[in-house]
Amino acid sequence: MTIAAALRAQVSDLNSAISRQERILDDMRSRLQDLQSQLESIAYPILTLPPEMTSEIFIHCLPSKRYMGVVNTDEAPLLLTHVCRVWRQIAISTPALWATFDIDDMWRLPRLAEIAQTWFKLLQLNVEDFEDANTHLVESSVFTMLQKLSIEIDNNRKNSDAVVIFNNVPLLHEVIMIAVAPSFAVLPWQQLTKFTGEVYEVKECIEAIRLMPNLLECVFSAFWRDDGDANRFGTVSHPNMQHFTLSELSESTLYRPYRPFSIKILTLVTFPSLETLKISEMDNFGAEEAEALDSFLQRSSPPLRKLAVHPFEGEVELRLSPPFMALIGLVELEIWRPARNFLSSFLTGFGCDPNLLPQLQNLTLGCHIPEDEEYYMRFKDGPDFEEILRDAAEPVTKRREILPGCAQLQSFRVISEKLCVGAWYSEENLLPFRKLKESGMYVHIGTETRSVLQVSRPYNVTRMISFSMNTHRRLSL
Repeated sequence: MTIAAALRAQVSDLNSAISRQERILDDMRSRLQDLQSQLESIAYPILTLPPEMTSEIFIHCLPSKRYMGVVNTDEAPLLLTHVCRVWRQIAISTPALWATFDIDDMWRLPRLAEIAQTWFKLLQLNVEDFEDANTHLVESSVFTMLQKLSIEIDNNRKNSDAVVIFNNVPLLHEVIMIAVAPSFAVLPWQQLTKFTGEVYEVKECIEAIRLMPNLLECVFSAFWRDDGDANRFGTVSHPNMQHFTLSELSESTLYRPYRPFSIKILTLVTFPSLETLKISEMDNFGAEEAEALDSFLQRSSPPLRKLAVHPFEGEVELRLSPPFMALIGLVELEIWRPARNFLSSFLTGFGCDPNLLPQLQNLTLGCHIPEDEEYYMRFKDGPDFEEILRDAAEPVTKRREILPGCAQLQSFRVISEKLCVGAWYSEENLLPFRKLKESGMYVHIGTETRSVLQVSRPYNVTRMISFSMNTHRRLSL
């Protein structure tokens, strides 16, 4: 056989072998297609759930704390988009999964800018590492869907350059700044309607209020630097403020010259449109605080509809002053641990004076029960649980029956931070409130989570132990 003939024979053999392998491959492809069709026809239990239920499960998959403090592809929601087509579509269609975009140490995620660009429905942003933010996210168009921004920074980064990456945020309306002065970020302050400043000096609170002329709701957790006259900050009038919440840091967390006296803010501001005022977590609400509140009410003459005063400890020494009496539009009043003198005068007038808060419909009184000598000494000037019930029964009943010229009282609550184990509560004191409850009025007497009116009479709390409200924990035996 010639060389050419031999080569032609080898080529023929290889072509035949290739044809055989192609027939085998075609057969394998056909079998694979059949198997794939069978596989796709199987209804996996997880895929039979309604999309709404799967969406709710996905929300519970969100990590409580991000690994390394930044969004990444190994955690929800990004991880959920890589499982299957159905899950990807459900995840993308669930806005709550994309509501928070966490950024801490951005150098750990080189593709952060790319991920941010593709993040579906970016609604809220938490930023801690601002030096990296300015570096990696220079394209402000990333945040065109941003509605809520939370900023926190630790002490060793407070000398960083100001954040300038949020220039183009047309939908941003709420900002939370934790231990970060307003001057630290360049924001479209004029469009903001809700602001929270935590761990703020009084002067930083005033600065923030001045920056946001369209602010409707504001929350401050503040402290006072006791190093001079507050008037050096000047006063500010804000015509649009409607809801204002003020709390202060515990004295144990501060050091001189700082002290917990955030109520000082009320001597520096005027809110003529204010509808809700909440004052909470203060170490004390004494005569000086009451004077600051009176001064604010007199200066602002606000159409206040809700007033809540809840100090961390001590009694609330409010006064039936002209500014307080002028709150003719007040609908809801909540006072924790009112001083005995104030409460006695208030309840006496409440039952017979149509000029005392004539539109009040919801009244809450918080109190204590002196269960030991130390507790009693701390709150000896305040009425206890039974005393409030005795004094409030008649005036509350009169307001429910509609005092001429007054709105009908719709709800009455007496809330205790704890109930004495083994204590009996007089049915004589509870009976008027049982009758009010039977008449259709909302009446709650007990802890936040348990009313003594819900059980058979007479009531004994041996079976219930309630821990302090401040820990938000309850144990029922």
